[in-house]
Amino acid sequence: MNSKLVAKLLNLKHEGKEGFINDVFFDSREPIKDAMFVAIKGNKTDGHMYIKDLLEKDIAGFLTSENFDATDIIKYNKFCLKAKDTQEALQSIAKLKRKHLNAKVIAIAGSNGKTTTKELIAHLLPGKVHKTYKNYNSQIGLPKVIISAKNDIDYLVLEMGATHIGDISKLSDIASQHIGVITSIGEEHLEFFGSIENVIKGNFEVFSSNELMSGIYPKAFERYYYKENGKSFCKYRKDADIKIENVYIDENGTHIKVENIDFMIPVLSFGIADSVGCSIGVLSSLGIDWKELKDRFESFKGVPGRMQLININKHLKIIDDTYNSNPSSVKNAILTLDSFKNFRKIIVLGDMLELGKYSKDLHQKVGFMLKQSNIDTIYVYGEQMKYAYDVLKDTNKDVYYFDNQEELTYHLTKNIKTNNIKSVVLAKGSRGMRMENIVHQFGI
Repeated sequence: MNSKLVAKLLNLKHEGKEGFINDVFFDSREPIKDAMFVAIKGNKTDGHMYIKDLLEKDIAGFLTSENFDATDIIKYNKFCLKAKDTQEALQSIAKLKRKHLNAKVIAIAGSNGKTTTKELIAHLLPGKVHKTYKNYNSQIGLPKVIISAKNDIDYLVLEMGATHIGDISKLSDIASQHIGVITSIGEEHLEFFGSIENVIKGNFEVFSSNELMSGIYPKAFERYYYKENGKSFCKYRKDADIKIENVYIDENGTHIKVENIDFMIPVLSFGIADSVGCSIGVLSSLGIDWKELKDRFESFKGVPGRMQLININKHLKIIDDTYNSNPSSVKNAILTLDSFKNFRKIIVLGDMLELGKYSKDLHQKVGFMLKQSNIDTIYVYGEQMKYAYDVLKDTNKDVYYFDNQEELTYHLTKNIKTNNIKSVVLAKGSRGMRMENIVHQFGI
């Protein structure tokens, strides 16, 4: 997009050399060649402070506040767009870019499985696909993904993150998606959403797009879907539009049956069945015969940090689910690990964060789920997981609590080395708990 044309169409002030906006970035430490730096003023820092560090970098230009002195930017032969609010301007630029794309747009929301579902859908679609990358699913991340899309793409697959009611509505206004998807609904970000009812309302905003032609959602929440041409999916209910049956897990992956077609996806997670249901709904809505894509389903490898199976040696397997955590994803992890046969099952759980006043009860529920499981050895770590430990400490399972991750890792690795038993270890926790550090101790 031409910088002067963008300024004219969005009523922004343009100074300096005429240029093009093909990509944007926000972290001055990681400049992107020929991209535009967006100076955003946050609670902890202000992007304008780092503009001088970027003047000699090979970038196209800057998006700044109205009162910023662009003299040095002009001297370095770059453009400067000035706006009253740089974040709002960024979103407007993305909205403008979206209008020039002929691609079909799919937007994915939900409490769990968004990234895996996004990757599976992108893996299955024919033609040129542009998708959310890294963790760019926020109010500034999603606009970046749209702006960086090539004009000739056939599909744009976007992940939408939210912590408050209204977040996904704003993203939908930018993306104007044709198909909205909800992967699951569960307790997430309750510290900010305030209640599970608000979680539902917030995620169902993915169906607010004016361009919506179809919505894909879990059957259990059908009463919240008021649009036309919706498709529900479910692993249990026979009255769903997409009926997922015979789901089970073995060492090779997750087995699924849909409309008498059997799949084996090399991802260890009951949750992958929901991703399959969402994907079938999207493909059907686009008029694509998903039954012809069995090989594509079965070649999907999953996403790092999300229920990824790692074979360490003949005695030890690791399931890396360390990317993030909330109650429903922990339930999925417990059920998945519990399904293993002929293994000693070890689970390592860190705190589930951002649950607010519900945190104690929800961590206690994790303790009860573990108590009822066939998991042999349980490690819990963090201030909130102490509540799970209090539930578990009177069982006959091997249960260990740590408030220090290094001590936990030392005990875990020693336990595995001294007990030369065929074992599978699943590690999981919220992003802030850095549970991937434990996985890395196994040389990964």
